[in-house]
Amino acid sequence: MTANPSPSQMLAALMDHGVDVRTYKGWDTVGRPWRGPDGSPGLTGAVVHHTATASATGSKGAPSLYWAVTAYDRPVCNMLIGRGPGDSYLLSSGSAYHCGDGGPVPALGIPSRGFLGQTRLFGIEIDDPGKTASSLTPYQIENTARTLAALAELCGWDVDQAIGTHKCYTDGCHGWNPKGPSPCLGRKNDTIDGPWRSFPGDANPQPYNAPWWREQTKAFMESPQTWDGTVPSLAVVRNADEKRLANRATWRVACRLFDLGFKETRPLEMGKQKYPSAAVVRFQKAQGWNNPHGKFSPTTQKRMFGKIKP
Repeated sequence: MTANPSPSQMLAALMDHGVDVRTYKGWDTVGRPWRGPDGSPGLTGAVVHHTATASATGSKGAPSLYWAVTAYDRPVCNMLIGRGPGDSYLLSSGSAYHCGDGGPVPALGIPSRGFLGQTRLFGIEIDDPGKTASSLTPYQIENTARTLAALAELCGWDVDQAIGTHKCYTDGCHGWNPKGPSPCLGRKNDTIDGPWRSFPGDANPQPYNAPWWREQTKAFMESPQTWDGTVPSLAVVRNADEKRLANRATWRVACRLFDLGFKETRPLEMGKQKYPSAAVVRFQKAQGWNNPHGKFSPTTQKRMFGKIKP
């Protein structure tokens, strides 16, 4: 666990949790270090937003990308979740302009109202009109939950406290600012998190509010991984696939896919597990690739393990 993750640690955590993400140019240099008003380091939580972009419909695209990187001198969020595979972008590894005036949230190191939230809270913008929860795509829900799970495990968050929506930050609901309404009550009309008349929040975790996102996140929290951390050789895996062998390399591919959620059954023991071509196809489809063939290509290896090992 780390309170102030480096860009490389953040990207590795996202990849380890099967997050579909592209890095935007300069993402690892833009933004300020995560720290509280007293100078203490720490990325302590996350805020889930929607972009309120009327054209963000359908199952593909990220129409808010240009706005997200040009509206201010740094991105409007840390990560933009587009409509479908290949449409999500990591924009900033440091603090970004996403939550504005809100708080306090003492449990997350935000002791007073103001703009301190962006120095402690990772901002996710889901590219969506924001009028109803049902307009979010299944891809957006899963990719957001995987992102939150990756950050929670990387930084050691208590998921039931660390994850909120913009309404939590401005209104003080769902465990944020539990002593009373935030001074910023009503400043953010976050329609996805329920109407103001239901303040301090609908207890039923169905309107995509903070309790619902917390439960989605927990579904992608890792159990002890089966992969041993060694990247298998590209040539050895290909040879094993061609000759239908069961060796260490095919076992590692199967373990990695099982940990990422693409292999439905636990791998057989080393020496018995053959190349899991069906799980590889599922993995390739999830990347949005047009020709998921199940072969262990260099691109597949790099996306699956983070590097190419000839």
